Amino acid sequence: MENTEQNNVKTETKTSDKILHERFTEYGANAREWIEKCKMLLPEIAKRRIWEKRGFSSIYEYAAKLAGMSKDSVDNALWILRKAEGKPELKKIAEIKGINSIRPVLTIATVETAGFWAEKVREMSVHTLETYVKEFKKADSFCNVSKNYYQNQNLFPEIKTETIQMEINPATADELKKLKGSGDWDELMQKFIELYKEKLEAQKPETTQSDSRHVPIKIERYVLARTNSTCAFPGCTKPYEILHHTARFSLTHEHNPGSLVPLCKAHERLAHLGLIENEELAPNEWRVRGVADKNSEKYKIDKLVARYRAAPG
Repeated sequence: MENTEQNNVKTETKTSDKILHERFTEYGANAREWIEKCKMLLPEIAKRRIWEKRGFSSIYEYAAKLAGMSKDSVDNALWILRKAEGKPELKKIAEIKGINSIRPVLTIATVETAGFWAEKVREMSVHTLETYVKEFKKADSFCNVSKNYYQNQNLFPEIKTETIQMEINPATADELKKLKGSGDWDELMQKFIELYKEKLEAQKPETTQSDSRHVPIKIERYVLARTNSTCAFPGCTKPYEILHHTARFSLTHEHNPGSLVPLCKAHERLAHLGLIENEELAPNEWRVRGVADKNSEKYKIDKLVARYRAAPG
């Protein structure tokens, strides 16, 4: 009898915990939604000085007492919405995803390109969007998206060379200087890179046919050795997070060491949005594109991947 009562108490506690959690989650989601609605009203409230008409000393006091907003939150909202002025496409998506969702594109979007960037905000997380904007600024081709505007603004200067500083012991430095001789450092580094690639190529494992997405360990080690476990996208030095099949696994059912690349999460997301051009070539040939190729056989696969990732749970 005592055990039955204890079990009933435990069941009631678990049920109560579940209900409390669900209510808190629901209320929290509603609170965030209404705070976002408040933020959208701030520019007009500031413009009409409604806070003053209602007896508040500042818009910060007004927002704090009526909506629980901090000063930083008010300043952030006003800055974002001021930058989005005259760009209704961005404002519309801000109403849906929240104003911080459009922040990464505000320094690059114009009235002319607002629709393009609103679509990118709609389909990407903030982190992926930040990465895309960064790569887009470096790109030498802008996929006919206000191409003249970006080129005329000289936002994408060509980088001829890059300086790298290294700390190495004196003996190694001496050996390197001897190997360089009267040549230049770039030529020497290219020779080292080619030798490293040749050594790896000699150890390249065979392609494996499989129904399992699990990459065989021998292939994984080979693929990671090519970039020392960093993201393969040009210029990215973040640790890899995902082994990506440039030839989609769903289409080939194979693990090909030649078409497997390690990517950070953001660049992997861009790949599955169809926004990496020349994906079938070596990563040093990659660049971001403005619009996915909807005629590509990979496009349908990528749409399914996006739908799977967006599904709850």
